[in-house]
Amino acid sequence: MKRALVVLLWGTLSGAVQAQKAPNPTKPPSLTAAPVTDTSNRFQVVLLTRSYGDSIVLRWAPNNALLFRAAVRGGGYVLTRRSLGPDRKLKTDFEQKMAPWTIDQWKQKAGPRDTLAGVCVQLLYGKNSVQRPGQPVTLDDLVQQKTQDDLRLMIGLTLADANARHAEGMGLRFTDRNVQKGEVYFYTLYPLADAKNYPTPIEKATIVNDGPGERPAMVPVMADPADRTIKLRWSRMATQERFSAYYIERSDDGGRTFKRLNRRPWMQSSVAQFATVFEYKDSVAQNYRPYQYRVIGITPFAELSQPSPVLTAQGIDQTPPRAASNVTVKHKGGTEVQLSWQYGKAAGDFAGFAVGRSNAPNGPFTPVTNALLPAGTTTFVDKNADPYDRAYYVVVAVDTVRNAASTPAIYCRFMDVNGPAKPKGLQGYIDSTGFVRVVWEPNTDRDVMGYTVLFANDPTHVFTPVTSGFLAVSTFDDRTTLKTLTRKLYYRVIAWDQKHNPSPLSDILTLTRPDKVPPAAPAIESFAASDSSVRILWRVSASDDVREQILLRRSEPTERWKELLKVPANQYEFSDTTVKSRTTYQYAIVAVDSAGLRSAESFPLQVRTPATYPRAAQQLQANLGPDQKSVVLNWKLTNDFARYVIYRGEAGQPLRTYAASNRSRTYTDKSMSKGWFEYAVKVIYPDGTESGLSNRVKIEIR
Repeated sequence: MKRALVVLLWGTLSGAVQAQKAPNPTKPPSLTAAPVTDTSNRFQVVLLTRSYGDSIVLRWAPNNALLFRAAVRGGGYVLTRRSLGPDRKLKTDFEQKMAPWTIDQWKQKAGPRDTLAGVCVQLLYGKNSVQRPGQPVTLDDLVQQKTQDDLRLMIGLTLADANARHAEGMGLRFTDRNVQKGEVYFYTLYPLADAKNYPTPIEKATIVNDGPGERPAMVPVMADPADRTIKLRWSRMATQERFSAYYIERSDDGGRTFKRLNRRPWMQSSVAQFATVFEYKDSVAQNYRPYQYRVIGITPFAELSQPSPVLTAQGIDQTPPRAASNVTVKHKGGTEVQLSWQYGKAAGDFAGFAVGRSNAPNGPFTPVTNALLPAGTTTFVDKNADPYDRAYYVVVAVDTVRNAASTPAIYCRFMDVNGPAKPKGLQGYIDSTGFVRVVWEPNTDRDVMGYTVLFANDPTHVFTPVTSGFLAVSTFDDRTTLKTLTRKLYYRVIAWDQKHNPSPLSDILTLTRPDKVPPAAPAIESFAASDSSVRILWRVSASDDVREQILLRRSEPTERWKELLKVPANQYEFSDTTVKSRTTYQYAIVAVDSAGLRSAESFPLQVRTPATYPRAAQQLQANLGPDQKSVVLNWKLTNDFARYVIYRGEAGQPLRTYAASNRSRTYTDKSMSKGWFEYAVKVIYPDGTESGLSNRVKIEIR
């Protein structure tokens, strides 16, 4: 549960617990966040003990809000003490029920000034349900209930840490006064909660009554002064396991007397900015007045630590004066630069101006004045400027405690408008790994600042820079991919002087990549197959360096490709006359470039050649019979032993099997009616093979 919710709720409880304004304040680890020794148990009660010689104080806390509520409903906790008897055997001294106070007991035992007693009673016995009457329970309700339960538990444990009476009233503390000094006591504790729903292991603690020990010491505190503010900070890692909250005290009289700055215990969450330290900010009335501080920790037993060592700190003036305005710079010639600015009426603590110079807009700036310029100064001449270097100026207003306000950096452009000479002698290469080196002759100009290298993939394109900043030497190393269809790279160089004046562009340097990229694959577009040949048409490779193409063929997809033949780079068709009828073939094409690199295979084309049909009947003719009501069919064929199937179809109807003729090459159809008729003949050879249909003939019966 985020401890930040503790302080947020306290604000609504009549100012019950005071906390400094900080992001998400939270309960520090102590008894309320003790480590769970048995991670297999969801429910656990953590028990701490402290010896005072004449008594032993026990503090405990449930680790779960549900267990806390169940223990309150069940009547609290059962505490048992055992010790060693005269026979050195364990004997039970007492077994006692530790119940929270009733409401009437709270009224009797809580004083009228105890404003937090009502908070404790509300946490123990107040209603704690977010369910709306008559409405079903939603997931949001369950989440809100869990958040509220955890918050109530955290507030209760925090109040118990800070006040012994509150801890006792909530059934979370017991003072055992019937003890002997130097004796060893064994305590066990368990909650009076339903063991089935809240299975909780018995908590045990052993203590030697050898107290009282010294009060715990508080670590030293450090201070960070600011304008009318002093920020105190101390180690979180060194204190969070010992203390639950803190009191911060300040002395205004040199440390003779201290006054608490927080009426209620103060705590702070361990969010990111406070992960390793606690930080407390105190506002003071005036700067440069010393104050003394000390911090006192509060243990889970509501015991105050020894005060931290006294720390003296004071607020400091951190308000800078007004900055100068309307700053101008002008090169007067040679090494002289004149600065001018405006400044209104100066404040009483104003000390003067300083002028700084740098060769970069972000500094660092070097003072060019030996001492502060008096208030009222509005001009200054720098007589030591370097006209061959860049120059940025700032005017800094300074007060008597050295708070400063600077103007933005103002660039001085020296009167130099001529850039360096054009770079010459560009040479370079691209190796087989894609490494590129470009070299050129160094410029002889005195004020050359560096070089910019530009490149393009085409000499007619815009050249773009490939260097960041400026190259100090006349050598440039680059890398390029070799897996590209663009064979050449083009480079140019610009020289720059100290005033950022560019030279003319150098001549273009052309570099050729080693060929590492295979050509693009061809693509088969169409084909035509017969029983004796397959004609293929394809789209040649788009690469411009193809030397030849290889046609591949195989009979089955599982076979390896076989090279059928090689053809020129521009050929786009081929007829394969070595095929057999009724056979499946696959074809693919590979392009080979001038470097011998092969493209990927084109997408395979699968073709099945048709069967070879026997010779069909030739020259089929249809004529009217002598009676003008029959049709006489005649055809030619060289085989005298074949049988024939006659096909007939009426006008607009498909051909259907109609009649047969054995060995005779003529047939008379006498079953006629008026209209158009169409005929065809199929040959059936003695071996059972069948030809295709003959030519079709039409005839009209009137």
